[in-house]
Amino acid sequence: MFDFFMALDGYGLNGFEGFGGVARLRADPDADRWDTAVQFFPGFSGGHATQINPAGTLGYLGNLSQTLLFYDPRTLRELTRCSTLRFCAPEVFYQSQTHVVWLGERTFITVLGDDFYRFEMDCLDNPERLGPHGVTLPHAVKLSPSGRYLFYGAMDHDRRGYANQVGVFDLRRGEPRVVRLPATAWHLGVHPTRDVFYAPTQRCTPQGSEFGEYTIAHFKNYLFEVDGETARVTRHMSIPKDLPGALTSDVVVTEDAVLYNACAASVIVRVDLATLSDVTYLDERAGLVESLRHWRTGVSNVVESFSRVHVPGNTHVLLKALRATRWSLLDGSYGLALSPDRRFLLSAHRGLNEVRVYRYPALTLHRRIRFPPIRKFFPRHISVLEDTRLGFHHATLATTTVSA
Repeated sequence: MFDFFMALDGYGLNGFEGFGGVARLRADPDADRWDTAVQFFPGFSGGHATQINPAGTLGYLGNLSQTLLFYDPRTLRELTRCSTLRFCAPEVFYQSQTHVVWLGERTFITVLGDDFYRFEMDCLDNPERLGPHGVTLPHAVKLSPSGRYLFYGAMDHDRRGYANQVGVFDLRRGEPRVVRLPATAWHLGVHPTRDVFYAPTQRCTPQGSEFGEYTIAHFKNYLFEVDGETARVTRHMSIPKDLPGALTSDVVVTEDAVLYNACAASVIVRVDLATLSDVTYLDERAGLVESLRHWRTGVSNVVESFSRVHVPGNTHVLLKALRATRWSLLDGSYGLALSPDRRFLLSAHRGLNEVRVYRYPALTLHRRIRFPPIRKFFPRHISVLEDTRLGFHHATLATTTVSA
């Protein structure tokens, strides 16, 4: 048995402004049991990513609201929250504590302003500064297998422009090293045994100079292999713009493959690790019948797209975004994880509001687990005609929460 946790940001294209919650799929594949649970937190928005501590006793819900929010992963009940505005105000509104790295049961690292800080759960008011991160705005942060390095992506910034970089922070020396890239990468996955990480690109187009309401850029996409010790790109590959690869979310790395969501293109990308050039795609794009069944989501995405772009003056931007999505009005999967025994790959499909379970490595569909619509949790505020999505975003998998 294992638990698959997904951060929730509600419906809409921009999770920066949406709801804040968490969903759990408790999976027992051998018994064919798939139990769902959902929790939204009041006075809280912009749910983005979730990480579970090693003991399975604390969950952190990363967000765009400058808040440290912790919940019990066994019950999904909120435990405590703490405003980070007491430490610093964001330079841009999407600067926040979207990800943390757990070092132990009650110790974690996250970003405040220009620096990394270590927090103790028993003393959240007094974090320890570790050193500068050195990049525009850190996003996904992972600990290397040796425990020596933090690896992190970087977001484009309204004032600092395109990031085009990732970072490596040496926890022993307290020093960052910046790896320059030809394109921006927000997300990454870490090799299971080596201090090496893999970062696919997140290519966006700002509205004027603001990335807060970005559109999807229709350029070629990259996957970079970065060595932590030397902080250098050792290999990379690129995907032509007319093949599916637009936008990314979770990255899973095994001894022989890198898998990640290309969520705008509605595919899961699998890259052979030996060659870093052999690419296969698992197509998750909704067909005509499913698109019609989820017409509320399609209409919602169209309306928000038009509300974010000055269409008469930027028709090309909207057309590029539609080409990047392969003309689909529904978004693809955002959460991705491999089961502990590596028999199943779990994909949280945002547009269809369901988790897809694939047999691995065959990648044949095994189960589709549907989740309730968001109006079930906000019946007074969301009508039956509005978008139904819970808003799956980043996901993580845990085994300790089941038996804890």
